[in-house]
Amino acid sequence: MAMLIFGIAVAGCGTCLAADSQPSSITFEVMEIAEVSVNCTTAQVTVECGVISTNATLVHFPAEINMNATELKNATQITLVVSTSGSVLYFVFNNTEAAGAEKYANVTVETYFEQYFGLSFTYNSTSTFNGYVNVTFTGIGVGNLTEFTQGLMGDCLIPDLGGFSQTFVPITKEVGACVLLGAFKESGDFKWTYTMGVAYSTIFPDGSGEHTVDVLDMLNVELLAPSDYAFIIAVPNSFYASTVVLDITSDTTVTFISCVPDQTMIPYTRGWYIDPSVPSPTQLIGTFFFGGDNTPVTELSLTFSGVIIPEFTAQMCMAVLMLISVVAVAFKKRFNS
Repeated sequence: MAMLIFGIAVAGCGTCLAADSQPSSITFEVMEIAEVSVNCTTAQVTVECGVISTNATLVHFPAEINMNATELKNATQITLVVSTSGSVLYFVFNNTEAAGAEKYANVTVETYFEQYFGLSFTYNSTSTFNGYVNVTFTGIGVGNLTEFTQGLMGDCLIPDLGGFSQTFVPITKEVGACVLLGAFKESGDFKWTYTMGVAYSTIFPDGSGEHTVDVLDMLNVELLAPSDYAFIIAVPNSFYASTVVLDITSDTTVTFISCVPDQTMIPYTRGWYIDPSVPSPTQLIGTFFFGGDNTPVTELSLTFSGVIIPEFTAQMCMAVLMLISVVAVAFKKRFNS
């Protein structure tokens, strides 16, 4: 789940810079994205929030980790995911043999990551795909994810970043939450892009009819505003590279009803933009843009109609069958007595 933050950050980067009526060559300091994904067929909701930056002054790995080490020259990605139940650290290398990738990853873990994080990382596996080598390590979890995240923010984010990073600590208080720290670049150089984010999943109330997704409640905050560093000067309109995406999927039709704040028909202007290009009636994607206005939102919600029914899995089926058996036996005993 938390691994999606990395992908979302990268995808968000491409999406924001390729907006209709906006030039595709815009440079940015920070991009922010929060995503709430509602799966109506499982009654599950996943909440993710992250920041991404090409400016290492704003977002970076802890100073104790040498990101310019020779061992990382051909690395293209480093990602760390930490929760209270465990941690995962993985490296991706290009133009490197599997044995070499393992060696470089091991040296980096022992020299830097073990020293800083103290999570007792253990080598787990190595895999290759299309010329890339993925080396994975696992480690112990942390006792207090909130304190761990606060420390990580102090070491990895500029103090006045603000914006969506204000959701990080509140989200870590959710059961099963995790924090992610990632970096990626091209093989052969050290021009890193950094990302940090948090995530958790929970149950969405089931039933048919209208459903309202309260985004601020999902993010555990009372208001949300973009970071000053996310402001992009562009023609014809400047805007904040800070977006909230609500993705609703189902195996039956879902229909947009209303939203707060109001809907906008033009991408990157303030308001909810309902993507008309989504071809399936079983999916609804709404994106909230701040436009060029950094006024905090104190209400951020979207209402849709559809059917939300928890997935009837094999385990659930077995549990129900066992319950039916117990009830049947109880009734038999009662009426035979």
